[in-house]
Amino acid sequence: MASKNFDKVIKLLRRYKSYVVLAIGVLVAVIVASLLIYYLVEEGHLESEVWLKFADLLMNIGETMIGTVVIGGGLGTLINFIFEEMKKEEEEAKERVKDWQDKREKNKLFRWEMQNKLQEAHDHVELARILIKSHKSGKTYGEQIRNRIMPSLISLQDFKRKLAHAEDRELVKNMDYLQVSLTYMIAYLSVLIEEFECSYLKISNLQNYQDALANRMRTLFTEVTEGKKEEAITLEKKKVFLEKAEELFGNIDIPSNIEVVWQAMGELDYIWDFIDELRNDKGQKSLYNQFFLQHYFHCLKILKTKQSSINEKMVKKPKFVANMEELKRIEEKKSSDQPLTNQDSLTRKIMREELHFDFATAKRKSV
Repeated sequence: MASKNFDKVIKLLRRYKSYVVLAIGVLVAVIVASLLIYYLVEEGHLESEVWLKFADLLMNIGETMIGTVVIGGGLGTLINFIFEEMKKEEEEAKERVKDWQDKREKNKLFRWEMQNKLQEAHDHVELARILIKSHKSGKTYGEQIRNRIMPSLISLQDFKRKLAHAEDRELVKNMDYLQVSLTYMIAYLSVLIEEFECSYLKISNLQNYQDALANRMRTLFTEVTEGKKEEAITLEKKKVFLEKAEELFGNIDIPSNIEVVWQAMGELDYIWDFIDELRNDKGQKSLYNQFFLQHYFHCLKILKTKQSSINEKMVKKPKFVANMEELKRIEEKKSSDQPLTNQDSLTRKIMREELHFDFATAKRKSV
């Protein structure tokens, strides 16, 4: 501890050495000047008296300076000053450490919040995929798009906006990579929603039609079989039921409810890709895998609180590099006086050029 304090004293003396040297220099100059005058000036002349008085004044100044340092507390004041400065420096160092720790915790908390937000969006999308695939129902398709996919899209867009407030230097350094990967995820969810908006009426009508047929058949059966529970259904009533059913449904070929809706959904490129396998028999990744899952894992990698990094292989792909440049162009245009158009959207660019989405028909263009 003593060695540490001694080092601090030496450090402070070095910092104020110019003032110390100046004070010592003045003291030495005053004393030397007075001694020279005493030695060189002869007594008995008028001018000599003046010089001797000036020499006495210089000597008094020198003695006063020495007395102040040695006897009058000047040395104590100097030591006191040094220790006050040391204390001040320690307080400032503690404050800097505290600020650094607070900032570090704030950055860590920000990363955790962003990870949780991203994880929540992923979980909603994955659950929607499982439910649509397992239920094979137009109703479930509509519910999951409205209740999970749309909120996830809004959440990711909000996530992207909040990144503008990031203060973490490491995160800021990788911000463009994170923004582009997020945009890929947003673009994929956007094509699912655009396709839904264009096609769901047909799916919904088929579902309603099938439900109506099923309800009508149940009504007929109830009408034929109503009566006392203990009363057996007569052959006559059965005959009436069959005649009514034949009259109502005639020669109509009525496939099962699931088959009709599922076949109609099979015509939708993006939702079918969404619920399909992540890789086909040839090892090719689905669009959901390429544009959502892969970029979700990339975002998580960047947002890690420890060993945060980017996917070097991914970010070096020509399309990713081109999108980085496009992102910079759009940001520069936002800062200028030029108005933004539909063409100044990285999301729409990815939808159009990489997901091959046709905005006019809400269908996938043949590649």
